[in-house]
Amino acid sequence: MQAVKGKGTRLEKRLFSMLAGMKLKGWRRNASDVTGKPDVVFDGSRVVIFIDGCFWHGCPYCERKLPETNRDYWERKISRNVERAKAHYQRLVNDGWVVVRIWEHEMSNPDSRKEIRLRIRQATKPRSQKPMTVETEKTW
Repeated sequence: MQAVKGKGTRLEKRLFSMLAGMKLKGWRRNASDVTGKPDVVFDGSRVVIFIDGCFWHGCPYCERKLPETNRDYWERKISRNVERAKAHYQRLVNDGWVVVRIWEHEMSNPDSRKEIRLRIRQATKPRSQKPMTVETEKTW
């Protein structure tokens, strides 16, 4: 597991490239000073973005198979990751942050990438322009 990177992943690079292409300003990456260490933070609009690998974060859509060897370990590991993400999500929302979660499989689909851009633009709009209803719970 030493070869598994936490920062500078292919997914993160694609997201950073997408944000630069959208000409959005005021974001920083891998913010260790914000709950959950989000991949991207827009401090001014209080928006955080997490980009999650489907295997590591237990994507409910992909349902990737766990390795057969040491299966109990992997079940606990992924379960802990999911619970930690839920706890971070709740704390961030309670602290007034807007949380955008992007799944690995969404980045591989061009139509999904359009939706991601729309979600990011909507989340980073000034508060008075945001829709009245904001997603409050992410389904895992």
